[in-house]
Amino acid sequence: PRTGTLTVAGQTVTVTQSGTCGFTLSSTSQSVLAAGGLGSTTVTTTSGCAWSATSNASWITVTGGSSGTSSGPVTYTVAANTATSPRTGTLTVAGRTVTVTQSGACAFTVSPTSRNVWGEGGTQTTTVTTTVGCTWTATSNTSWITVTGASGGTSSGTVTYAVAANSSSSPRTGTLTVAGQAVTVIEAAFNLTAPANVRVTSRP
Repeated sequence: PRTGTLTVAGQTVTVTQSGTCGFTLSSTSQSVLAAGGLGSTTVTTTSGCAWSATSNASWITVTGGSSGTSSGPVTYTVAANTATSPRTGTLTVAGRTVTVTQSGACAFTVSPTSRNVWGEGGTQTTTVTTTVGCTWTATSNTSWITVTGASGGTSSGTVTYAVAANSSSSPRTGTLTVAGQAVTVIEAAFNLTAPANVRVTSRP
């Protein structure tokens, strides 16, 4: 700001002029998960300085503080991203650009999705590949298959499961659901006609 004077009829007239409006933002970027959510930034300026906030992307909506004449917060919502690719959008707040980066929708790769197991059972694994922040679970749909490790996660991981011995004379098939995908387990049968001191197994 600045101050000046005039001398009128021997008297002083004082003129005080404010400075040019300046604006700062508390944040000019934000990362949002695929599910969407809330975002915010705060405008700092002097009283009497007008500003506005607008979205430049259809999936970003200003929900509070769309304008002001002094310091104040701006809030906005980010819609869910249903595409697997990330996306970037912007808002213009008090003449400044706020960049919003949103991750793509969660995608999961499970490998392998099938296992052939000897009739004596044992421990097996399958791997989930995904991006950080993507939640998944692993559950058994069969009484003779038990998830023993990593029953869920929010990033890539390995699921461990135990297959009980098959006392039947017939092969059997069971499944797990891992990150929404079916993992099929085919277990061979014991040969119950073998001598008592010999256990015979065969691959399916």
